[in-house]
Amino acid sequence: MTDLTTLLGGDIAQFHFMRPLWLLALIPFVLFYRALVQQDDLAAQWQPVMSKNMVEHLTLNQHRARIVSPNRLFLVFAVLATLIMAGPTWQQQASPFFEDNSELVIALDVSESMNSTDIQPSRLERAKQKINQLVEMRGDAKTGLVVYGGSAHVAMPVTKDRALTRYFLDVLDGSLLPDNESKPASVLKPTLQLLSRSKAPSTVLILTDKTSAEAIENFATEFEQQQHQVIVWAIGENPQSGGNSTEGLSDTQLASLSQLANAGHGKMIRFTHDASDVESVYQGIKNNLFAVSDTALPWLDSGYWLLFLLLPVQLMWFRKGWTLQW
Repeated sequence: MTDLTTLLGGDIAQFHFMRPLWLLALIPFVLFYRALVQQDDLAAQWQPVMSKNMVEHLTLNQHRARIVSPNRLFLVFAVLATLIMAGPTWQQQASPFFEDNSELVIALDVSESMNSTDIQPSRLERAKQKINQLVEMRGDAKTGLVVYGGSAHVAMPVTKDRALTRYFLDVLDGSLLPDNESKPASVLKPTLQLLSRSKAPSTVLILTDKTSAEAIENFATEFEQQQHQVIVWAIGENPQSGGNSTEGLSDTQLASLSQLANAGHGKMIRFTHDASDVESVYQGIKNNLFAVSDTALPWLDSGYWLLFLLLPVQLMWFRKGWTLQW
């Protein structure tokens, strides 16, 4: 179920006003509104010089109040205009001067188990397809590529060339490595070497279907003091999604992959047949950078949306005879 935070974007818990002093303008507006109401109350004006009974008999429709009147719409207009000027906000926007210096190091498992066909044509081929989608979504962001099985090797240094990434992905398979057994702990050394020159919090993205206790322990030790994060992309059919339960990833495998991601203070993303997992990985990469650099990001002024409510109210003053009804 979509919550309010997802619907509006950003974090509604961070709601505040960018220019809160404008809210003080509500005080004179309310006082002016009260003066207008008192001016229209003819019965109250005549009571000091007439008896109450006589005023009631001489006053026509004294108890009939219009729901829509210039007085009331003026108050609505004043409140909306003040809120717009105060600048309500709950999310931040990327500055046009903000340079993304973060890096993404992709570690692709090419061991024997990645040739499983529980997702067609194979786990490895679908992983490549997902990586290409992610790289296209990130544009010219910096990306490096590590391939691993029994050992890990840098297949492509960090680059902004998306075409180069696609080229290297096309030729990667398990036959390139002497050992086809998956040893995710071997990923640490080459990935940290690539990230050693990173100027911003970056991400290690591991696409695999299994891990080990040794890898979890090693990642927890190495990333304890790091600003970088580890995202584990679990490549394999999820039995709960209606796939092949005999060949898909088991609950034990998913739990261990989640532990690996937690060791690098990141998260695990499950494979999906649509692009929702690609979007989740992309958001996870971006949020890690912004979470550390959020002081450099300006707040998005969301008060402009209230103009769509303000304009219909203002149009009432173009009605013939409207200004005579105060």
